Amino acid sequence: MLTKVYSGQPFFDGVFKITEQVGDKRSYGSGVLLAGGQYILTAAHLFSDNPSVSNVHVINTNGQSVGAVEQIFTHPLWDNNPADYNHDLALIKLTQPLTQTAGYEIYRNKNEIGQTFTRVGFSDNGLVSGKNTYDALTDKINAAFGTRVETGSQLLYDYDDGTSQHDAIGQLLNLPNLGLGNEETMSQAGLSGGGTFIDNKIAGVGSFIFRSDLSDINSVIDSSIGELGSDTRVSTHADWIDFITRGNPVYNAPTLASEVMKNVPEPNFGSVVNYFLASFSEPLTHDISFDFRTVDGTAIAGIDYLATQGQIVLHAGQNHIAIPVTILGDKIAEMDETFSFEVSNPVGFSFLNNALVLTATHSIIDNDAVIF
Repeated sequence: MLTKVYSGQPFFDGVFKITEQVGDKRSYGSGVLLAGGQYILTAAHLFSDNPSVSNVHVINTNGQSVGAVEQIFTHPLWDNNPADYNHDLALIKLTQPLTQTAGYEIYRNKNEIGQTFTRVGFSDNGLVSGKNTYDALTDKINAAFGTRVETGSQLLYDYDDGTSQHDAIGQLLNLPNLGLGNEETMSQAGLSGGGTFIDNKIAGVGSFIFRSDLSDINSVIDSSIGELGSDTRVSTHADWIDFITRGNPVYNAPTLASEVMKNVPEPNFGSVVNYFLASFSEPLTHDISFDFRTVDGTAIAGIDYLATQGQIVLHAGQNHIAIPVTILGDKIAEMDETFSFEVSNPVGFSFLNNALVLTATHSIIDNDAVIF
């Protein structure tokens, strides 16, 4: 049962109503403020109409707008397919942080199955909350429903009434759980994008509900007994949330050989800058120059990193230069990969042992794995 959240429960101050106006169409959902106060986590499907940021408003329980929206980020792999809603996440960036409201940390542990969660969001009755239990990963129903929910990316629950007849997940997956009695709840209109909390951290984001003839008490999707719901799993999307809210690491340009990062972790999203270093033991007494280029190894230019080439001039008094190379991120599990940096055509000096080319090799360390 969903119950109204009354004033005097400050923990829920960071839950907001998200409204949007596109032409004559007005809709709303829910969202939760992240720690730091500037980003609100919600569902990507709320923005399927691609609204202008000026038409999206973040509203508190008093019906007041809490600040202007600067930008909306939807997950780059968001699949606007109502059959599976993969990566159904969005982040709303406010122009200014909400310094008077405490935001929430995200749940990073992957032990949600079997845990009771609290759902909070907005319905016609205002801010409401209720409880349920995550029974399984949603991809477990792919065979039964012909869906293609990505492995490990969503959390599945059902709306029980204490009978095995209406225990949807018990009927479908042979995972019986008769529910929480009067505390049991199901998501409903307005709660899309709202958060679920485990240990006071955001574990899931409301995505969609569906039904099965095996358990539903009626023949329509209406948040009734026997239906099922799926939330986007926050723990498996934490890297994207961190990328948007914090950005990727920024590595300092090296000045000494000991500072060169020869093994650079591959980002999951966006890119990072890695550096090669050309250095001399003493400051130069005259200007010199050399040509440089990157060379593929197992890492491929344009896919794993951005190729670069050109000529560098070092002037008298200098003794080093750091050359940046952009490393591209992805979510593909793969082997560590290497690429090289070649220096040739020295002018005003010569390489050790009169070598024609100097080569340094760096590795891109893969940190992707199959989610579970």
